[in-house]
Amino acid sequence: MKDSDIIDLVCDVFSTITGDLNSDLYKGLNGELSIRWSEKRCFYAYAAADPDVSAPPKHIIGLTYETAILLYRDIEDYHLYIGYGADNQKFDIIFKDFEYPKTLSIESAKEYCCKNMFISGITWILFHELGHLIQEHGHIRSLYNCNDGNKIVDCAANDSETNTKLTGKASAVSHVTEMAADYYAMVSCLRALLHHFEGDELKSEVRCFSSVLALVLYRFHGVNSYTPTEIPEGSHPPPLIRLEQTTPLIFEIYSKLTTIDRLELINITSWSSYTVGLFWLRKNRHMNSDLPDDFFLAGSLQRPGMVRYHKVMIDTWDEIKPIIDSVKRIDDHFSELQFSDEYRKKLLSLKSI
Repeated sequence: MKDSDIIDLVCDVFSTITGDLNSDLYKGLNGELSIRWSEKRCFYAYAAADPDVSAPPKHIIGLTYETAILLYRDIEDYHLYIGYGADNQKFDIIFKDFEYPKTLSIESAKEYCCKNMFISGITWILFHELGHLIQEHGHIRSLYNCNDGNKIVDCAANDSETNTKLTGKASAVSHVTEMAADYYAMVSCLRALLHHFEGDELKSEVRCFSSVLALVLYRFHGVNSYTPTEIPEGSHPPPLIRLEQTTPLIFEIYSKLTTIDRLELINITSWSSYTVGLFWLRKNRHMNSDLPDDFFLAGSLQRPGMVRYHKVMIDTWDEIKPIIDSVKRIDDHFSELQFSDEYRKKLLSLKSI
């Protein structure tokens, strides 16, 4: 596809989604959701809201056209990478316990597969921003001096726009609201896939969705080793932690709502995240040197400092959740960030490592 075709596609997708949201949700709130496009040459997205949370919502989601183009080109390159099988010998060893897929989709047409992946990925980005708006994260962050006003920049060309200097409680609030937006986006996308697909088609879409999610987050991560995190710093959790928090939702939710076996879902998502990691190294010409340490997904609680980090996240979420409940625009418990009693007990039983 040409760049102009990608832009036309993303505009059509966003127009349809925002049209549905305005008629189904915002109309009842006497508000409006609108999209703002920018020609900045960078991967960039933000959510903005009126500071008065008691007024009808005037919500804005902003993106650059470049965001759509870069995502689509990543998908095209990844499709070629999987089809070429450059690392199949590695996969034969890594995934020796199950028959891993040799193609991305049951559909043979490359453009069809890439379009579906693109729609899933760009929709996830849109719903991430919507999660910020629906739960009024801009308002919450302003209470804790995370940002000026109610604009949340999620990815930008320069660090100053993503408030990377945040520390202490401000950073913790920013991190956990990012997790909450990720959670909202995941649940929204998984619901949408269930609405449109079933059986083998659903399995194929799960594979594509988990792969494009990894593509988005590895673009943020880059090609360096994971940096151990114990205390929140900056505005966003490390991308690998975000991927480790969001990916399990696929098999947690679908193992209950579909007939797909839980182990099969785990295998699919593991294959997606690992192949995207290797692809990203190849795309950035890092395969000829030693692999970066701690570059692929692992159990979040197994990483150094993660027990303490997640305890901070839970304590912070428990602190701000009542405020969110008092100002949020919809009441949908299923799409709101949750830390189960079992998970909380597990954290308490573990020593900080």
